[in-house]
Amino acid sequence: MRSRDFSRAPVQARAQALAVVERPGGDLRWVGRARRAARSAAGHVWTAGVRARDTDGRRVRGLVVCFATPAHADAFAAGADPVQDRARVFRAEPEGYTNGVWRAEGDTMAHIERFTALSSEASRGRTPPAVAPAPPRRAARTADDPPDRRGEHRGDGDARAACTPARGGAMFLGATRYRGPHSWAVLSREWYPMVAAMRRMRGHVWHRVYWEPPFTLGTIAFFTDRDALLLFARLPAHRRLMTWITRDRRHGTGGYIRVHVAADASGGAA
Repeated sequence: MRSRDFSRAPVQARAQALAVVERPGGDLRWVGRARRAARSAAGHVWTAGVRARDTDGRRVRGLVVCFATPAHADAFAAGADPVQDRARVFRAEPEGYTNGVWRAEGDTMAHIERFTALSSEASRGRTPPAVAPAPPRRAARTADDPPDRRGEHRGDGDARAACTPARGGAMFLGATRYRGPHSWAVLSREWYPMVAAMRRMRGHVWHRVYWEPPFTLGTIAFFTDRDALLLFARLPAHRRLMTWITRDRRHGTGGYIRVHVAADASGGAA
C-alpha cells in the first residue's frame, strides 16, 4: 500500500537519502576506513557493502550509506576522494510502500491497485495500468513465442556502461519480514526467476540482498533511471511475487519499499 509515513518501518525506510561511495580496485583496508567514516558521519542510519565489477572487469568495492537527510548524504559524499572514488547521492521520494506490521496507517497486507506512472505516462496525463494478476510462470520459452519486451528499457546512455551503483540513476531499497524458513523455501520458487528477469533488463545496473534476524530479507537494486526501475515492477515475475506475499499473512507480516533518485537526476555516471 502507498504511504508517506514510515515511522513504523525499519530504519532504512526512514532515511531520506543515501550516498554511494565506491572505489575501483579498492581493498579491504579502504572499505574498513570508509565504513568507519560512514558510521561516524552526522545523520548516519545504516550501511551496506558493495562488491561489483567495473566495465573493464576490475573489482569495485564500496558502500551504500543511508542518512537521515539529504544534507547529511551530501556532506558524506563530498568527503570522497575526487580522483580515486566515485560518489553519488540519491534522494528518497516522499511516497513509498508499506505493509503489515510496518504500516503506520494500519496493520494491513495489501497490494496497490495501479502501477506508478512512467514519465511518458505522466507527461501525457495517462492513467497507469491496473496491477492485474500476472500470467502463470512458464518453465521455458519456445521458438514460437513472440519477443518479450516488457522488461526492456534503454534508459539514458548505454546501459552496458552502468554496472556499479554509483553509475545508476535510480534505486529501490526494500525488505519483507517473513514467517520463517518455510516461507523462504516457498519464496525461492518465484524469487530466482524474478532475479533472472531483472538481470536481463537493459536498465538493470546492480543489486544485492541483505538479511536481518530473524527472518527479514531486503533488496538493494540500482537501475539506469527511474523509468527502468518502474518497468521492473511491471514484470510478471515481480507481480507474482508481490501478490503472493500480500494476499494474506501466511508467509509474511510486513514489508516496505522506498524509491531513491539520483540528486543530479541525469541517470549517468557521477
